[in-house]
Amino acid sequence: MTPGFRRVQLTSREPLRFHSLPKYLVFTSAEELGEAYGVSASSAEAGVDWDREFLVVAQREECPTGGYSITIEGLNRPAPDELRVTVSRSDPGPADFVTMVITYPRDVVAVSRRGLEGVRKVTFVDPGGRVLRTVEVDL
Repeated sequence: MTPGFRRVQLTSREPLRFHSLPKYLVFTSAEELGEAYGVSASSAEAGVDWDREFLVVAQREECPTGGYSITIEGLNRPAPDELRVTVSRSDPGPADFVTMVITYPRDVVAVSRRGLEGVRKVTFVDPGGRVLRTVEVDL
């Protein structure tokens, strides 16, 4: 079974805290999301129905220019207790034109809880299957 997901944007009426290190995160409530980004739960928004969905976030470290990216490529359920998230990254080439501004690339998806009963861990992997991080969850 392939879990249903859709891309969303994190927004806030308060400034979101940037993370300087790569992060692979799972949020099951607005309170968790707000705490991680240093804002009130009522301020952080992603257009998520928390009763039916949860958020999966992949973000890179601080990058020196534009042209860097991170993308959640897909999700699958290789075991009854595991959700696997495939994440790819790309960097600009030496001859690429880039914006000269510090960036914090991030990709966020809302994942349907339907059919994911029993999942206890979310494993982030690169396209080659190398484990980037495992997060324990209670869906």
